[in-house]
Amino acid sequence: MPLSEEAFTALVDAGCDGCGAKKLTVLAIVAEKVPLLNGEIFGDPSWGYKGEDLVRGTYRVVCNACKKDLFLSTSCPHCGAAGGIERALEGENAFLLPRACAGCGSRQLSALALVPARITYDGTRASKARTLTLPEDLGFHALRVECKGCRAVIERAEPCPLCGDR
Repeated sequence: MPLSEEAFTALVDAGCDGCGAKKLTVLAIVAEKVPLLNGEIFGDPSWGYKGEDLVRGTYRVVCNACKKDLFLSTSCPHCGAAGGIERALEGENAFLLPRACAGCGSRQLSALALVPARITYDGTRASKARTLTLPEDLGFHALRVECKGCRAVIERAEPCPLCGDR
């Protein structure tokens, strides 16, 4: 079952109920904006999520000191399918990134993808989210591409772009 915003806040504020440590690692699947040129990353990706999206995408919270799982979910944060996290983390991107806009031919595009991220919370503030996932890596799941020129959009909605469940 996914966390509510209130439950997430209470969990990270309380720290570990086993050893009392305040430093926790939050593992989540969140949106990342990826600039593209000719279908390849061109520039630095940026995060494209809000706080509530981080909470919704959280699948594991673990204590950094004793490694105890304080929260663990196996369902897909996008569609809720059972076992979706494992399929999402081990799955390949099924929405191939285009090299150019089908409408105007522009080669400058922007993709929105769901990627695994790691955030460290020390009891008072969170670190910047980090991911090492690139379009060719397992766990990268593009779901939307927008043309920088004409603003045409293509999206993948069915099956679930994250876990592949219908």
